[in-house]
Amino acid sequence: MLSRKMLSVVTGSALAAAIAMPSVAGDITKTRMETALLEPQNWISVFQNYEAWSYSKLNQINKENVGNLRALFTVPITTAFRAGKKPQIQGRPLVDDGMLFLSDGWGNTYKIDVSNGRQGIINWKTDPAVSEDESPRTRGLAFWGDKVYNDLVDGRVVGIDRATGEIAWDEQVARTGVGTEWDFYGKEQFTAAPLAVEGKILVGQAFGDAATRGFLAALDSETGEEYWRFYAIPAPGEPGHETWQDEHNAWKTGGAGMWTTGSYDIHSRYVLWGTGNAVPMFDPEFRPGDNLYTDSVLAIDIDSGKLAWYYQYVPDESWDFDENGVHMIIDVNDQPVVSHFGRNGFYYSLNRNTGEFLNHGQYVDVLNWTAGLDPKTGKPVEYDPNKAIQTYIPATHFMRGDEEETACPNYHGGLRWQPPAYDPVRGIAYGAGSEGCFTMKVTASLSLGPDGGINRDEGGGTNGRIGDAKFDRYGAISAVDVRTGKMVNKVNLKHDNLSGLVATAGGLIFTGLLDGTVAAFDSDSLAQVWGFNTGISFKSPAITYSVDGKQYVAIIAGGDHSPYYTRGFEGDKVLENMNNGAMLYVFGL
Repeated sequence: MLSRKMLSVVTGSALAAAIAMPSVAGDITKTRMETALLEPQNWISVFQNYEAWSYSKLNQINKENVGNLRALFTVPITTAFRAGKKPQIQGRPLVDDGMLFLSDGWGNTYKIDVSNGRQGIINWKTDPAVSEDESPRTRGLAFWGDKVYNDLVDGRVVGIDRATGEIAWDEQVARTGVGTEWDFYGKEQFTAAPLAVEGKILVGQAFGDAATRGFLAALDSETGEEYWRFYAIPAPGEPGHETWQDEHNAWKTGGAGMWTTGSYDIHSRYVLWGTGNAVPMFDPEFRPGDNLYTDSVLAIDIDSGKLAWYYQYVPDESWDFDENGVHMIIDVNDQPVVSHFGRNGFYYSLNRNTGEFLNHGQYVDVLNWTAGLDPKTGKPVEYDPNKAIQTYIPATHFMRGDEEETACPNYHGGLRWQPPAYDPVRGIAYGAGSEGCFTMKVTASLSLGPDGGINRDEGGGTNGRIGDAKFDRYGAISAVDVRTGKMVNKVNLKHDNLSGLVATAGGLIFTGLLDGTVAAFDSDSLAQVWGFNTGISFKSPAITYSVDGKQYVAIIAGGDHSPYYTRGFEGDKVLENMNNGAMLYVFGL
């Protein structure tokens, strides 16, 4: 088995050989998944490899010729329009042997033949019949064996035969009851792409903000049978439950949604998965205590489903700084590291075998919710483990009874689902997201009583906020040296970046912008060196692949821009007047 170190030094003539290598047709095996970087012609998992690098060794499209990149063909994704609802395609496609697979947000899965480079020919579309009462959203698919897997917003997971499009199995994994002892507000759902490991399909329960408990479940790839389930909010008697110190069973609606796909360390056999905020997100007085395991990274044993270690970024957090975002597996100076662009504005490096804090750096321009991180623990310097409710910096920490306050970064800030990218040749991690501040006021969320639950219709409801926030926002691409955690370069963007990044050996970074532009940036200078405007907003990341030695870049336009011109970009006529659409674009030289 090739080590990550060996994979990271495939350059020069070896790289050229890898690019020229014929496509690897057939089933998706353990070996193929663990050595995905050696198949740069394909893109077989949502972040390209288990280490979540979003990086390709392809270099035919490079700094010197990217100006010649042009649109070769498009495929309309018309099924994304249902029930009068706007598309929410936030996942990138997968490609294997010239066949491209994507999902439209409603669970419709497409197989598209892109092998001739001139036209995308739809081989099949599979509709798992998601109810139009749902809100569409997707962040991608997974391959294993001869199937492609889709987890759906209605809480089902389906395994689909890649050759025929027939649904091999269909399992209701998340729960949809109302008013039972486990669910106060109606349902659980999936939005993150599944992760396929060792014949298991891993799915994260995403609907924590609706006052449910996030969980990670492992399903049998052949049958959908559940192997294990790990709840991110510990129940009574489980380690960590003591960090929920209220008297009304706030843990039952505790949050910790798992709405971004994790990574997998093939050596420790741990999956590394980020968790979301506690609920109510802005009212810590409803839920005193550190609130484990919210706003954390969890290392979970792939065989047993047991927690091996955890690291909580901000105990008793109340700015909506979910830490679901991607956790990249990188060897740094022969040390096993997991690195993360925190939504709270810091870049973190941890020992991926133990969770020990190693170093950090600030990557957002303005950060005022803490004076800094403790260099030994990585916790905010104001954190006091003896306090049931953390105060942090009172002037920027929303609490009951306070007047409006302003905190930075904003609660859409940093990186959310948008995947970062890691360039192993440069030793640089790139992140693209949102920056700026937000202003708002908190009011008390009300308990339904000692048995648990939150009064959804009175007080602060399930989030503890009065009205909406006011935003001062813009976007950015940040470059961080993974050895030090320090930012080495940055470019600010007019709008939030909601697409994320892919980096290539051609010295380029590709992304989609909110105004509908597909753009390429120079990996070294971060200058934009190419762009093509589609008129459709992007929330999906790009991929790159090759067929018969020719490199392509593919991306799905299908993000809803409409919330942004009324929340931070008021008066922006481009966003205000854009139309919605859903289209696969493929580019080449």
